[in-house]
Amino acid sequence: MRATVVVLTKLPGHLPVKTRLLPVLGEEGVRGQVVRWLRDVVALARTVDPEPVVAYSPPDADPGAALPGVSGCVFRPVAGADGATCLENALRDAYRGAPLVALGNDAPDLPADRLAGAVRALETRDAVFVPTGDGGFSLLGLRRPVDGLAGGFRYGERESLAALRGFFEGRGLSVAELDPWPDIDTPADLEAYRGRLRAP
Repeated sequence: MRATVVVLTKLPGHLPVKTRLLPVLGEEGVRGQVVRWLRDVVALARTVDPEPVVAYSPPDADPGAALPGVSGCVFRPVAGADGATCLENALRDAYRGAPLVALGNDAPDLPADRLAGAVRALETRDAVFVPTGDGGFSLLGLRRPVDGLAGGFRYGERESLAALRGFFEGRGLSVAELDPWPDIDTPADLEAYRGRLRAP
């Protein structure tokens, strides 16, 4: 089954990114890390979509300059007052009849089988999640765009997954939940990520 993968990102140097990592990485370190993670996420996305969309904000900035070395994707600007609105707008703009999978730039080691499993789940479900341990999600898949999505949750906040699940179920949409995978928001998350990279 084909799917369109949309990777959402703020452009380093134009908007604050991963501010909780500043004490351990510094501003330049955070910028560099976000770009490296985005390269990895785009490579992951290409396992199911040969030309994934990188939806970036702010929309008037130059993604090529802010994201050196990120290639093999289509850059599309996305506007919105908050992360949830940007997500809804990006998914609606990218929809071409195939299911949609949204990723952030902060789960760079999400296993490819989790992404493939999400695409398979959308054959029979309206929505699919990969939860994180803090009540959020590292992947959201939709069979088609859902109007009013931005009003259903607050992006990046604790328990956003529960709010979004309730939003979908309240509209009679079927939901699948896959095994969790962490994203990287805090210094502890970063250390855990580095540990996963060191593991055999």
